[in-house]
Amino acid sequence: MSQERLTALQHALAGQQVQGFLIPRCDEYQNEYVPAADERLAWLTGFTGSAGLAAIAGDRTALFVDGRYTLQAAQQIGSQPIEQQNLAPADIANWLCATLKEGDTLGYDPRLHTEPGLAPLKKRLDECGIHLLALDANPIDRIWDNRPAAPCGAARPHPLTFTGEDSASKRQRIAEQLATKKQDALWLANPEVCAWLFNIRGSDIPHLPVALSMGFLYQDGSAVLYLAESATTEALRQHLGRDVEIVHDKLALFTAAERQHVQKVWADPLLTNCWTLHELRNREIKILLERDPITLAKARKNAVELEGSRAAHIRDGAALCEFLAELPAAVAGGRQDKSFGELEAVQLLRSKRELREGFTDDSFDTISGYCGNGAIVHYRVSPQSSLPMRAAGIYLIDSGGQYPDGTTDVTRTVALGEPPPRAKEHFTRVLKGHIAIASLRFPKGTCGEQIDAFARKSLWDVGLDYAHGTGHGVGSFLSVHEGPQRIGKANTNVALEAGMIVSNEPGFYLTGEYGIRIENLVFVKESAEYPGFLEFEALTMAPIERQLVDPELLADSELIWLNRYHATVRETLLPLVSEQTRNWLVAATEPLSKAQ
Repeated sequence: MSQERLTALQHALAGQQVQGFLIPRCDEYQNEYVPAADERLAWLTGFTGSAGLAAIAGDRTALFVDGRYTLQAAQQIGSQPIEQQNLAPADIANWLCATLKEGDTLGYDPRLHTEPGLAPLKKRLDECGIHLLALDANPIDRIWDNRPAAPCGAARPHPLTFTGEDSASKRQRIAEQLATKKQDALWLANPEVCAWLFNIRGSDIPHLPVALSMGFLYQDGSAVLYLAESATTEALRQHLGRDVEIVHDKLALFTAAERQHVQKVWADPLLTNCWTLHELRNREIKILLERDPITLAKARKNAVELEGSRAAHIRDGAALCEFLAELPAAVAGGRQDKSFGELEAVQLLRSKRELREGFTDDSFDTISGYCGNGAIVHYRVSPQSSLPMRAAGIYLIDSGGQYPDGTTDVTRTVALGEPPPRAKEHFTRVLKGHIAIASLRFPKGTCGEQIDAFARKSLWDVGLDYAHGTGHGVGSFLSVHEGPQRIGKANTNVALEAGMIVSNEPGFYLTGEYGIRIENLVFVKESAEYPGFLEFEALTMAPIERQLVDPELLADSELIWLNRYHATVRETLLPLVSEQTRNWLVAATEPLSKAQ
């Protein structure tokens, strides 16, 4: 089927007189998770990871993925005539320049790319005499039979009890920054920005509780918002009030802005697609290309949002404990004709979360990896790939839930039997990195890249590392991956600030054997003891696998941290779990000590 699709796309490109085409894994809103109608990369290549790009050049096709997806991509490509390459701008450009020839044209869909994303590619292609051309329509959409319809579910008000600030206040607060920058309007590029600003949520995107939307915020705090007609209810109109105009056509946004005599627009270059910038420039509107001020504003959670996140994590932790308590018996109870495997584990955990108040969806596709599959960093289990589990080896489960009061993300690594050689050492070194971040105190103005090495040092000491970031921001009933803050090797120049939620998730992966990751969500708070300094406080409540800890590798302070964390988990969750899980929870949180 893939060969037929590749051939059909090559014919379609020839009809448009282009020799190549780019297929990113995104939609026009630059969402991480995309509706089924925008899964063009998966439709063409079979690759289902959350980041990647395919390129067709003549009769050759390449799939570019990063280190998280190297193994997954190889499995999903299989025997298809698709080359696997590294997802880096230089590697993409070099492959295209080596495959296309001078005078050729590379097409792209301007709705699916940003100017900064294309800039390094364009520079290299220009050097090779290859033209980059924006196409009026995506050729895949023309040949995709039975393409799913675009989602258009109802948008709904998100109550003040969860947001802690009403929309009018938010709009006025952001509009003041517009005035400071002497801009007439702010371009609201994607559903997350709109969801936060207007206090609305929806169900248009898997795992992301938003309605597909974009718009303009004006300097006086009024706004125009695009929503599908079917997404707009009377309750929503009343919630938004008279100061928010709703339109059902994207071009109508620009017409509305012209009526407001908008001449200068602030647009985030990383969120705004090329098509939008073209529409603005066609109207001779001057554009200020800077980071959207809403991105940072929604990253700083207020007291209501933090309290909601605490409550959501407690309920979520109770559900996870019910799952972990039942897991050994479920694995042992597997039969030859009906084994308990990675996929059944996902279903069991989902069933536990569904019993908890407010649960609406998983916050991402659960990563459920047993033994070698656990070493695939962002492995996505399928009926075809699901391994049966037994009372041996190591199992990694990375999952989360969406609740109206908070978004969760937690990873636990479980010993289902006697750990493999060196697994306890690897796990304990990952734990040391986790504790180093969790217990860190740092001065205001510190960025995530400045503390990343604390998480890796214990692994670095023995020549080991991991190929993913240490931490990402998390939204408030929004995206489980939220910027601008993160902890990783790459420079962000974004200081961690009080109220930000970030994950703490060092790991280690032994290809073909096992994966190890320990992930809690934490939030940044002011240090009570040291003015001018910040600290982290844990939100996630779930035991860390004691059977994989080698206490002799832990410093005394690290052992104290682990035992205190487990005491808090026990005290918090015991009243919320079943009697059977209580016994498990007590055992799972028993204090550890070094050999005497």
